[in-house]
Amino acid sequence: MSGRFHRRRLRTVLALCLAFQLLPGQALGVTKSQVDRACAASSSALAEYRRASAAFEEAARAYSAASLEVDNVLYRQGRTAETLDLRRGAMEVAEDRFQQQAVEAYMSGGGSNSALFLAASSLDRVITTTEFLSAAGTEEHDAAGDLAALQGELVTLQGQLSALEVELRAVEQQRLDAKNQQETAMNADQAAWQKLDGECRAIQKRYEIELARAAAARGSASAGISAAATPGFICPFPGSSFINSWGAPRSGGRGHKGTDMMGPYGAPLYAVASGTVYTGNGGLGGKTVWLIADYGTGFYYAHLSSINVSSGNRVGRGDVVGYNGDSGNADGGSPHLHFEIHPGGRGSSAVNPYPTLIAACR
Repeated sequence: MSGRFHRRRLRTVLALCLAFQLLPGQALGVTKSQVDRACAASSSALAEYRRASAAFEEAARAYSAASLEVDNVLYRQGRTAETLDLRRGAMEVAEDRFQQQAVEAYMSGGGSNSALFLAASSLDRVITTTEFLSAAGTEEHDAAGDLAALQGELVTLQGQLSALEVELRAVEQQRLDAKNQQETAMNADQAAWQKLDGECRAIQKRYEIELARAAAARGSASAGISAAATPGFICPFPGSSFINSWGAPRSGGRGHKGTDMMGPYGAPLYAVASGTVYTGNGGLGGKTVWLIADYGTGFYYAHLSSINVSSGNRVGRGDVVGYNGDSGNADGGSPHLHFEIHPGGRGSSAVNPYPTLIAACR
């Protein structure tokens, strides 16, 4: 996309945003039947858009579920590998203990077991021979029992790890299929939106804002933040596609605290307000930008492919802060901007950004 296109989109988005913020507390009151009447001249295009929008939402939720499965398998794989490493360490300790007993038995004059220790090709052979089991003392029996138990655990854990590797390949393929379906649905959704005429598009947008407000629970974090509390807010990712995924399950038992805005890799991401930026690189978010607006609200951008600002610097509304990507735990998935709003600034609790985004974007 050209810079001219993005500047034109930004001017349009800003104008719409400001128009909606003139009456932040007033309900729009747009109904589906009003949309149908206003879009009578392009009814077929509206029907196509509604189908495409529903298909994208379904595909986006399917992709989210597939990504969660990948994260869960990776988590189980990591925990199993950690346990395996711990058991291997315990095995080394148990082997040292068992071998020390062989040395002590030999140095004290030997016994029926000292010859077994020295002649056997492996400790497995020692602890499973009839001669050892019949002649071993209590301490030797205990050491042998520890070794046998640990060997059994190692075999079980190695089997589990192999099974998880197979499972991981399967769920990664499912995620790839879901990713492709989501991107196809996203392109169809955006193309269908462009087919609506100006009047139809304007009232459909108002209707979508009304739906977002109705779906949000008033007085809670899922309700988002009022337009009056984010003056001059503009879309951080024009042309992106997104759904209301607030609270959706994520790895580690977390709930989703933002909106995932899907779009082309490397597309520019814009400062939604004037303020100060702080950059980061690592963890779940990968390459990140915190924008603390002059009015105090914090905006969090995650999974960027690259960052276009320096930490501690000021930016103006509409400046490019970075570029869309898949860094952090989004690696290998659909490139997207994970966007959060924190009314109390960095470190405060997040609120649902979807109602704000649906009013400012498209």
